[in-house]
Order: sequence, then structure tokens, then C-alpha cells
Amino acid sequence: MTFSFSHKIDALNRVLLPKELLAMLGWERGDTLSLRYDEEAGARVSLYLLAKYTEPTCFNCASVDIVITVDSKAVCGDCLKETLEKLQVSAG
Repeated sequence: MTFSFSHKIDALNRVLLPKELLAMLGWERGDTLSLRYDEEAGARVSLYLLAKYTEPTCFNCASVDIVITVDSKAVCGDCLKETLEKLQVSAG
């Protein structure tokens, strides 16, 4: 199958990918893409999916209601509140 489209580069140097193409490839907003330029292959530009975006979840309970991230660990509001309460009890 061949898919062809054309778009102008916008003022911020972006190119839009059609939603139909994204759906065909299974790519979603937030995914990380890799762009490769190969001069030896006739100045070919290739775009690859590098990593699927995954919504951050609480390291303790896996909730997606993230309030804070500490040292790359996400924490939800309930777990943060519970931890702060435990710290107050142990300090008192």
C-alpha cells in the first residue's frame, strides 16, 4: 500500500501527519518518534516509532491521578496524603 500526502512546513517548522496515517500505524499523541536522514540512500528521510507513550502512574498504587513526581517516581494525591500523615505521626 502506498500513502501519499503533502503539507507545508508551518512557521514553527512542524509538519502535520494525517490522522488516517497515524491510525494506520497505531501511533498516538505523546509517542516518541525517531527521524533518520540518510544521504547515501538518495537523501531519504525515515520516521520510526521509538517509544509508545504511557501515561504516568503512581509508583505505589498505579493510579493515574498524579499530583507530584519525585526523582522520576510519580505519586498520586491519596498516596501523598497517606505518606504525609505517616510522617507527621512518626515525627510527633
